[in-house]
Amino acid sequence: DLSEEGIVACVEQAKRMSGVTEPDADLGLATRPLDDVDLDIFQRGLEDRAVGEFAEVALAVEAAARQADPRVTHFRKTTASHAVASTIIATTTGVRATYRESYTGAMTSAVATEGGERQIGYHGEAARRFGELDPARIGRRAAERATDKLGPKPFKTQKLPIVLDPWMAMDLLRAIAPLFSADNVLKGRSLFAGKVGQGVANGKVTIVDDARRPQGLRSAPFDGEGVATTTRTLVEAGVLRGYLTSLKTARKMKVEPTGNARRGGYGSPSRIGPSNYFMAAGTDDAAALTNALDRALAITSLLNLHTIDPVSGEFSLGATGNYLERGARAFPVQGITIAGNLTHLLNAIVGVGTDLVFGPGGLGSPTLVISELSIGGA
Repeated sequence: DLSEEGIVACVEQAKRMSGVTEPDADLGLATRPLDDVDLDIFQRGLEDRAVGEFAEVALAVEAAARQADPRVTHFRKTTASHAVASTIIATTTGVRATYRESYTGAMTSAVATEGGERQIGYHGEAARRFGELDPARIGRRAAERATDKLGPKPFKTQKLPIVLDPWMAMDLLRAIAPLFSADNVLKGRSLFAGKVGQGVANGKVTIVDDARRPQGLRSAPFDGEGVATTTRTLVEAGVLRGYLTSLKTARKMKVEPTGNARRGGYGSPSRIGPSNYFMAAGTDDAAALTNALDRALAITSLLNLHTIDPVSGEFSLGATGNYLERGARAFPVQGITIAGNLTHLLNAIVGVGTDLVFGPGGLGSPTLVISELSIGGA
């Protein structure tokens, strides 16, 4: 309700609520003017495309999956969608800014069957522009994920090198993202607390949060508090360089805000979160990294990533994967457990590929090789 009466009622309600909360000297509004930057995140006319065009994308995804492997028999769900949004911010301190953005995406859950066995493979991708989606790649990837699980064999408990393709590595990055939150650091909920300037990962590891990446799926000129966004290196050659902050946490830490306050809308409080958050590409050819391993396990799914202890770094995760011999897939495994500690894992990343890929949600990573982890057999 943006009528005069509605605005007055909103202000009065805010005044009443402020009377029952404790004052916080670190709370405040953004005051700096925002720069005028074009991040190329809006496709004009996307909202005018016919529903039939998106249906064609979904059908093309399914056709590609079936063509990739005849064992793909049907699909649990396939979608193609788009969204257009406008963000406007205005504060009593004089900040005034707006931007528009667009998204389009497609996903599918392919079902593969063989000899009475049935396995499911999911894959989805997103882009800022309609024509940038590749339905064939989405379908092939989903088919591969489903068929690779067929015919699993028993697997004994052992220690092996671990291979994470870019999509699996993105899951790992998503799991450790809260460790960079200044709010979690201040509350003692991050194993990175107090470690700025110290080594937290192998020297091959560089992690970046770049809200100014052109056409990035999480790019924006300003954050949910009206602070200009930035490009920030969180880990540089294994060394922790800093955290992601909001206005409040930046004031508490006496540092400049990074522009990482995110909010779902005007009615929700902000929270710290990454933007285009990725592991920088390395110098190693991804295929060569895998082929150099005599025996290894390529992970194809990780379960219960939310159970990782953010303070100790301890984890025990359900997983599926492919057992590799001399870089080639030997057979799939299921029902296994990957256990260890994040500190060890990050320092054990001995291979970083050149094949950096960005996925939905602004996450990105190349292929990673971890020197060794404990695997509980099935």
